[in-house]
Order: sequence, then C-alpha cells, then structure tokens
Amino acid sequence: MFRVGLFILITLVKFAHANSSDSIEQNNVLAFHADNAFLTERVNLQGNPYSTSVDTVQMLVDEIGHTDPVLHVPLVRSFAYMQHGENICVLNKIKAPEREKNHLYSLPLSFFQTQRFYQLASLPPIEKEFLDEKGRILSISRVLEAFPDSFIVLPEEYSFGERIDDDLKQVNREQILRIANNIYYSRFMEMFSKGKSDFALIFPATLFRSFGENMPIKVRSYSIADNPDYVSGHVICPNTSQGAKHIERINAAIKRIYLTPEFISAHTRYLPAQDKQNLRTIIEQSIEKLMLAN
Repeated sequence: MFRVGLFILITLVKFAHANSSDSIEQNNVLAFHADNAFLTERVNLQGNPYSTSVDTVQMLVDEIGHTDPVLHVPLVRSFAYMQHGENICVLNKIKAPEREKNHLYSLPLSFFQTQRFYQLASLPPIEKEFLDEKGRILSISRVLEAFPDSFIVLPEEYSFGERIDDDLKQVNREQILRIANNIYYSRFMEMFSKGKSDFALIFPATLFRSFGENMPIKVRSYSIADNPDYVSGHVICPNTSQGAKHIERINAAIKRIYLTPEFISAHTRYLPAQDKQNLRTIIEQSIEKLMLAN
C-alpha cells in the first residue's frame, strides 16, 4: 500500500523538480547553520555515511545543489540572525511551540526514537513512585530531586520537545552540567563511558552509533511518560517571503528524497536489529500521510 500510494504521487513530486532550475542562483545567497559539529565538520566535506542527521542533511544539500559547508554558529545567534531577516536556515531541529510562532519549518528530514533517560547501574534503581504502570519516568526533575548528590549533563541550547523542556526547567541548576552544543556529544560520550555522569538524556541511536551492542558501562534505560515514541528533525527558516521560498524549495527536495530507498537506510543502519522495523514502519506511515497532505 505504501509503495502504491507513493507511485501515484511521483508525477506530482516530479513537477516540483522543475522549480529547481533557480537553485544555483538561490544557493549563492542561502547559508545553512548548525550548532552540531557532526554536521559542520562532515556535510559537503566528508563523503562517508556517519549518522542519520549527517546522512539526511547530505542528501538534502545534494538534491538542491548546495555545495558550501554548513556553518557552525551557536543556536541563539542563528535565531537572532533569522529574527533580523537574514538569509539563513538552521538544520535538523525538533519542533518547539515557541519557535514555531516566529519561524517556518520544513517537512521532516529525519526521524528518531525519542531520547531515553539513562541511569548508571551503580546507583539504586529509580523507585516505583517515580514511574507509571509501564515503567516510564513520570518526571525527570522529581527523579533528580530524589538523587540530590547526582547530576545530569545537558547541552547549553537544545530543545528536547515541549514536554521534557518544561520538566527540565524544574531541575535544580546545581544538578545540571551544561556543555556547549558544539562539543556536547563528544564530551558527553567521554564522561558517560567513564561513569562520570549519573544520568543521561540521549537518543538510543546516538549511543548505538558510538558503542554498538557493547556499552562500556552498565546502565538502566527508561522511557519518558507522555512523550512521543518518535520525533522528527526539520530545517528552520526565517518567517519572511524569502524564507518561505527556501522552505518551498527544501520541501520539494525532501519529497524527492522520500522516494529513494537510501532515505530509510540512512535511519535504520544506525539502529540495533530489534528497532529497525519499528522505525521503518513509522517512517513509511509518516511519509504516506505527508505526501498525501502536501
């Protein structure tokens, strides 16, 4: 059903491709920003597959003919530029209500299992009073309050989605170690692998890419209640007429990417075997709905 539905829509998608003739002219002025060193050090600079975010962004820039590297800019500064109408777009961000009020979002460029809450196994297990009937964390802030001598490492500027963002605002600041976004993942992985961070909030795919099936330390893993099982990463552009044109062109490119087998492969190759089919199904169902709606 998925493939039949997409086949019917291919003609409509190819029509959008005709609008790509002006891509070279627009590309000369559009700059892509990211605060993630994985993107800024690899997209258009290294050709090897690396992660879902890197691989899907590379597919996008290839499709629209954008050959410049992604610029490394702190997220706060990128949003300030966009507020002033600068001709930039930010890559691979989860939707957040406050951002949606003032910016334009592309179709999903990547899909991820949502972050899980990890705890060092050397700590006592989280008490049942902090879990729902399915064993999911009810409140991160309450858990950390129950472990007053522990701390969690988080990036300086990052949205985990509205549900988690609101919860993290209640955490004692002394229990949070903030690390600059550009070095967060490398620094965090080093600390976590050595047992120097009591708790972690991170994508399962990120841990799997770093450690595979052989975690260097023992941990417990918890889902988070009232949090979606999957989230998507988007391109964010300024809410201007020029930004709208960029979103239109980016969306047309993303629709073409959806039709390639490489798109799903860019997601499943970074997951353990037991998670591959679930994410594949989520992506196929999401694409079918998005293509029909757009």
